[in-house]
Order: sequence, then C-alpha cells, then structure tokens
Amino acid sequence: MPFHYVLTNLLVDVPEAIGAIFLDAEGEAVEWVIQGSSEPFHLKIEGAYHAVIKRQLDAAAANSGVGAVRSYALVGRSLATLTELLPDGYYVVLVAHRTGSLGLARHHLRRAARVLSDEI
Repeated sequence: MPFHYVLTNLLVDVPEAIGAIFLDAEGEAVEWVIQGSSEPFHLKIEGAYHAVIKRQLDAAAANSGVGAVRSYALVGRSLATLTELLPDGYYVVLVAHRTGSLGLARHHLRRAARVLSDEI
C-alpha cells in the first residue's frame, strides 16, 4: 500500500487535520499530504523538528529507565502535533487544529502507523 494513500486516508479520518508527514530517522520527508492551501514546506520543517524532539525524548527515556518512547503529542493553543514512532527510526506526524478530538486523532494516527510499519 503506498504511503501517500495511508496519509490521505488519515486526513479523511481526521477532518481537523492540516497535514500528515512520514519521515525517516534523519527527519527527511518520505511522503506527505496537506489540506487546503497549507504549505508543504512548513509541514516538512515541522517534521524535521520532530527528529530533534524524538532524539531528546529517547535520551531522557533511556536516562530515566522508563522504557522506549512510542508516541508523543505537543499541544498548543490552536494546533496539536501527534507523533507515532515506527521501526528503524521512521516516524509519522499529524498536525491538526485543536477544535477536534485529539483522542480520535490519536486513534486514527495509530492505525495509520501500524499500516506504515508493515510497509517499511
């Protein structure tokens, strides 16, 4: 199943979504989809920043002994970014407006992450 198809379905399932991006371990975009007039460049930058955040969270988790990080969310006043970590350092980020259900967004993101994991 193509990555673009999985990400497109994620945006259909999460109407508040602005975009979704699938990245490699270095923060390079593998595939992305965006809603409306959003700029792909901004989504790629957001995804790349998550490579730094992911490394910091991994280091903090290792130092504290809490186990591996599987997912995390950064929630702001108007936007939220939800991230699922995948095998081999890959990860997927969903950017959405806060007006919707973050629980439902997380559910659909996890489902998409399982499909992506099977494809890499």
